[in-house]
Amino acid sequence: MKDILFKNVSMEDRETIELYLSKYCESCLSIFTFSSFMAWEKIYKYQWAVSDDTLLLKFVMPENNKECFVQPIGRFPLDLQNKIIKYAQSLDYELEIYSVSDTFIEKFKDFASFFKLTERRDMDNYIYLAEDLAALNGRKYQPKRNLLSQLEKNYSWISESISPENIPDCLAVVSDIYGKQELIENLFLSQELESLDFVLKNFLKLKEEGMLIRIDGKPAAFSIYERLNSSICAVHYEKAKKDYRGLYQLINRETAKVILSKGYKYINREEDLGIEGLRKAKLSYYPVEMCPAHVLVFKK
Repeated sequence: MKDILFKNVSMEDRETIELYLSKYCESCLSIFTFSSFMAWEKIYKYQWAVSDDTLLLKFVMPENNKECFVQPIGRFPLDLQNKIIKYAQSLDYELEIYSVSDTFIEKFKDFASFFKLTERRDMDNYIYLAEDLAALNGRKYQPKRNLLSQLEKNYSWISESISPENIPDCLAVVSDIYGKQELIENLFLSQELESLDFVLKNFLKLKEEGMLIRIDGKPAAFSIYERLNSSICAVHYEKAKKDYRGLYQLINRETAKVILSKGYKYINREEDLGIEGLRKAKLSYYPVEMCPAHVLVFKK
């Protein structure tokens, strides 16, 4: 591995990284976007390299400072596989490879045999039909429609695309939702908001899309999403003030309508991180698929 030169992920690397993601990546996991690596770079210290027509990405786990890999993207020939195996053997801990798909495991069986397959339900991504979330038809979505009716009966609202002009309004929504004490007590939340702050302040450079909702003229909720592949759009962030019952359902529905109008069949709403309330909320929208995010742990 010493002959492979890794460098920190930066805005200048977009073209090369996206070339490999678009050419080789078949995963439905939302992590496989350039903006995801950039948004979380300060927290996970993402680095990348290209070797043997393969994109390699590694990061550092904040809690233990151990170096890990993301699933390699590309041809991944035998020589490169052997380099990673030898590198794993040289470490004094078990090397982990994250966000591994079933397709990768099947394609590179011999390489995967050096690792223990670990299921990570909390990191699996929720995949929905865009039409389901946009229309909310049928009895199973009646509770969602009831909440939307209550909101629309009590308040007037408008939606607009996120642009440089209204990004300060999105930042204001975040400030209104979370207090300093909550961020001190919840490390992951503070990290997520750090990544969100970066995305909003680099919105155009990252080529993100989003929607802002105003209630009675005031900014109240927003979402940020982007193309994952030709059929799936990933919703990376969704924030709404807690003062308005039904507001999360509104931003969810309106975002889905826009995504559906752009020709996407599916929406990836990312993982639940094992948070009970978040899992319940995501399941209540009836995903059509759970996209697995396996972890390969090297057998010492």
